[in-house]
Amino acid sequence: MISVENLTKQYGAATVVDGVSMLIERNSITVIVGTSGSGKSTLLRMINRLVEPTRGRVLIDGGDTTAEPAHLLRRRIGYAIQGNGLFPHRTLRRTSRPCRVFWAGMRLASATRVEDCCGVPARSGRLRGAFPHQFVGWPEQRVGVARALAAEPAVC
Repeated sequence: MISVENLTKQYGAATVVDGVSMLIERNSITVIVGTSGSGKSTLLRMINRLVEPTRGRVLIDGGDTTAEPAHLLRRRIGYAIQGNGLFPHRTLRRTSRPCRVFWAGMRLASATRVEDCCGVPARSGRLRGAFPHQFVGWPEQRVGVARALAAEPAVC
């Protein structure tokens, strides 16, 4: 599904990612492990073209990711950032609204779909109306992952 071929990223004289190649099969779980600053986030950002590689290429289902505009590629990819990206002034129910703007033109995730992906019980009105600082015992990162899954992207 995702083929990374000799991916390299340099910033001036500093090489951040150096010749990474890997194949990620459909319906598999892949873990990228490394110390802080080892290039894990840069590698993921190159896959969805938030960062352009210095060398190498990324193929998704055999197609080169540079063959389409970056914003269209990103609409097909669910991506949860390291910091959950939640707005402190938005409740769980309202947290899907940024997705609606970003994913314009594709199947939109409803607030209910985000809640389903989070595993929120159907009658849990308390959680639906909760703000991020109120998610005691319920990781905020789970909401970020749920947002990535909610629109059922081809790649996540």
